[in-house]
Amino acid sequence: MSTVLKLGVAGFCAISILAVAKGLPASPRSSETSSPTVQAPSVDVAPSTPPPPVHPISTDPIPVKPRPIGLAALRDLVDLQTMHPRPLGPETACLARTVYLEASNQTLKGQLAVAQVVLNRMKSHTYPRSACAVVGQHGQFAQADDDSSPASSKPWTTAVAIANIAEDGRMAEVAPGAMFFHATYVSPAWSQDHERIGQVGDHIFYR
Repeated sequence: MSTVLKLGVAGFCAISILAVAKGLPASPRSSETSSPTVQAPSVDVAPSTPPPPVHPISTDPIPVKPRPIGLAALRDLVDLQTMHPRPLGPETACLARTVYLEASNQTLKGQLAVAQVVLNRMKSHTYPRSACAVVGQHGQFAQADDDSSPASSKPWTTAVAIANIAEDGRMAEVAPGAMFFHATYVSPAWSQDHERIGQVGDHIFYR
């Protein structure tokens, strides 16, 4: 190889090394054949939809639905009340006394139905708001004017238990919405003015 050719090759190598060090293409051909940089097209991104509001979970107790009337269930509740009696307040005493006087000879359902009539009147806007005032109205319930206390006996303790059960409101109404009742052996004139609900034992109930 001639001296000129050797110098030319050496010079080219020196230029290539210098170009690589500076980040330039090693030769014009490599620059011409390099692939152009491709930029990704811009995409408009729609704003994200805000998440729905999160409502706090209610911690309120779930209302207790009345238990369906069943003779066995009602008898169990009465037995429980008589074995573990509560202190007898004046309102409960008035209600129990009416159950005793009106329905102590009836079934437990019949006694509960009478107690619920008193409570339904208390809930209405036509009658007083207390049991004693409701049953104390003249001519509305048996011996309303007699304030003597019934003797302590099984019928009385049962009437007290029924009064407590009725006040608790845990049992469904025997005669739903009943506001009036009368014995089967009478036919009062007012019964024609009210809707008959049904008969429970020896009593007919109306709303």
